[in-house]
Amino acid sequence: MYDVLIIGAGLSGLTTAYALREKGINYKILEARDRPGGRINTLDGPLEMGATWLGGQHTHLLQLLKQVSVEIFPQHTEGKISYEVSSFQDIQHFDFPPGQAPSYRIKGGSAKLIESLIDRIDRDTILFNAQVAEIKDNSDSVEVILNSGTALEAATVITTIPPQLLARSIQFTPPLPENKTSIMWQTHTWMGESIKYAVSYASPFWREKGLSGMGFSQTGIIQEVHDHSNFENEFFALKGFLNPDLARLDYEEREGKVISTLIRLFGNQAGEYLEYSEHLWANDPFTSVKDAIPVVPHQNNGHEILRAEAYDGKLMFSGTESSLAYPGYMDGAVFSGLNAAQRVLKKYQRAES
Repeated sequence: MYDVLIIGAGLSGLTTAYALREKGINYKILEARDRPGGRINTLDGPLEMGATWLGGQHTHLLQLLKQVSVEIFPQHTEGKISYEVSSFQDIQHFDFPPGQAPSYRIKGGSAKLIESLIDRIDRDTILFNAQVAEIKDNSDSVEVILNSGTALEAATVITTIPPQLLARSIQFTPPLPENKTSIMWQTHTWMGESIKYAVSYASPFWREKGLSGMGFSQTGIIQEVHDHSNFENEFFALKGFLNPDLARLDYEEREGKVISTLIRLFGNQAGEYLEYSEHLWANDPFTSVKDAIPVVPHQNNGHEILRAEAYDGKLMFSGTESSLAYPGYMDGAVFSGLNAAQRVLKKYQRAES
């Protein structure tokens, strides 16, 4: 039997494992995907299809980055911002607002943080392709049953799964309290409806035109776009968010509409691209629920009921949506992960006293 089972090898779950690693706690991480990171999803480039930016206010994340020797760099904002009111009007250009707090990205990509955490906790502590089917209270322990039929037992289980997905995808025996399940169903999943895209180029032609690479459009295709070149300025790309309604189109149609919009925003050179990439988080079975209750962004994120323990404290709930600090952001994932580890350690301190 394990001391702790952590469900989810995203930033929250890995942070918990990192915090427990030197305390003699025997833990195992269960990850449904075949990769770590959860909603941190970095493609070669690096190209971020998931969590990307952080700010100076994200102190828990910044402290963790420092501890694992991962560096950050400022988001490129030098140059004009492009703004499209409609496809029938000229593109407008604006200066970057003075006094705007800078955003930062992680050198080498957000996955650099994930890999740095795994290096410190040992990859063998993660069981991949381990989708949880049921969590069962066994009086003195908690049993976690996988879709494969494998059963694992622990004194404490910590789940980091997004609340909506958790309520839909896992059976709880006995059932969770109705008020908790209701809030879980009505909690927005960070990134849940997002379509992220990136377009790579041989050079940052927009910078040569005095443009920042930042742009916004009201045409219903691209919601926003940003310069996504790497720190070394050896890889160049534009990246942003698409209108979630475009999920109904096929890949080629979305690609065509994105390139057409980028050409309007930045000129004909935007059509001379190397590669188009995208990720539809609404189609990710380990992030989103297809027939979820409609919610507004960040709805119920940070709600105290989400953090309420079950099964006499043996089942804990973590993850960025439950965080008291910056829920829905990477900082929230780190904060919740650390908080879960602290609660586990307090349990063991009480047991030893």
